[in-house]
This record gives sequence, C-alpha cells and structure tokens, in this order.
Amino acid sequence: MKLDIQAVCHKGLVREMNEDAVSVGGLFLRDDSTSLVVNTPDDGFFYLLVSDGMGGHDAGEEASYFTLDELKEQFALHQIRPEAFEDDIREAAHYITFKLNGFAAERGQQYPMGCTLTGVVWHYGRVWLVGAGDSRTYRLRGGMLRQLTTDETERGLTGDPNADKRLLNCLGGGTQGHISVEDITDKLSEGDTILVCSDGLTDMVADDELEQALCEGASATDLLLRACQAGGADNISIILAKIL
Repeated sequence: MKLDIQAVCHKGLVREMNEDAVSVGGLFLRDDSTSLVVNTPDDGFFYLLVSDGMGGHDAGEEASYFTLDELKEQFALHQIRPEAFEDDIREAAHYITFKLNGFAAERGQQYPMGCTLTGVVWHYGRVWLVGAGDSRTYRLRGGMLRQLTTDETERGLTGDPNADKRLLNCLGGGTQGHISVEDITDKLSEGDTILVCSDGLTDMVADDELEQALCEGASATDLLLRACQAGGADNISIILAKIL
C-alpha cells in the first residue's frame, strides 16, 4: 500500500507546553512537521500514531513520548508478533500503563502522568486500528468522513460540547489502561484518506467542517490553521495519509 503522508504537531495558541506527540513509522514529531511518500511493507511494519499527554496531569509530555518510544522499540525488536498482534499490542499497552503509573508513584504525583493513543498499524500484510482515549482516527471515502475510533469520554451537563469532558480510558493516568484493537485490512482501499488526530483538532473543528475541508483538498497544515483560527485551545496533532 502506497501512502502520501503529511503530519504536524503544534502546541496551539493557549497551552504553554506541547504534550502531544506523533510517530510516523518511528519518526517522532513534536513542534514539528513532515511529509513523505512510503510503501508499506508486506513483510514488515509501518505505523501512524498520535498520543495526547493528559492535560492537567504532571508530565503529560513525558507520557506521550514514552508511549511512542516504547512502541517503536517493541516493533523494532519484533516483540509484537504477526501471529499474535492483538495479544501483543494489548500487552504492550498494559506494560506502558504499568511503567507510567510507576514513574508517577516514584515522583509522588498528585495526578499521575497518562496519555491517549490512536492510529493505524500496517503489520505483515494486515492493517490494524488501535485506540485508547479520545484521540481519533477517521477515513475519508467518496466525500464522506467516518470516525473509525470511539471516544472514551463522558460529558458534563453545561451545554458546551467541549466542557467538563472526562476521559474514561487512557494509558497510565493511575488507571488500568486498555487499548482497543480492530483488523481494518478490508476497510481501506486506494483513494481513501486516513486522518489521525488529537482532540486539539476535533474540539475546534466540527466533523462536517473537516469533511468539507478534506474534500476541497485541505492539507494537514490547512487543518492546523483552521483549529488555530477557532481558538487553538489545546495542542494539535494531525496526520493525513492518502492511499495512492
């Protein structure tokens, strides 16, 4: 599968620090961007992942970095096996949660470090969707944008769709943490566009606006600018991958 990829990770206009992180096949991005064309290997792996360090928690930027770095190492060492991908990626998520909670306990953090995770993994001929928390993965096909992941959150009763949002699942954060895994090999095809992003984009730009922008040929940078024009209230991570 050939992918034309654009990725950007930006702190937004309000937050002092960027707790988001992006990994494009192991290339780590924070306060940076990249674009490249790759062929996903049939006998190997490639991935597009976004991790959002938990806002308001100590060391969220460390949590997102550790998560993506640990996954990079486990993929490189073939600790996530083709014949046991689902079990191994879940075990990796449990290990990451255990380590993050341990780091927090050692430091006596009142709010243990944690992060979300979402994205797509090409692994020895199969394609997998992974998710934990409220970062999202979408597919654009035929002019229609469909969210593939499920937000693991609950909302308050203020009437503001972005107010009082509480994360129900993450890696670390003093939780037991779990990751959802789905084989989407048969759900992607030539001409589709994959969007992987943190809520710094989706809390600022509604799905219908994202759909229209992508249909009009918007780039990852264009989406970043829309989020900033809407207030840029959070860190913003965006990966766009067109399947050629």
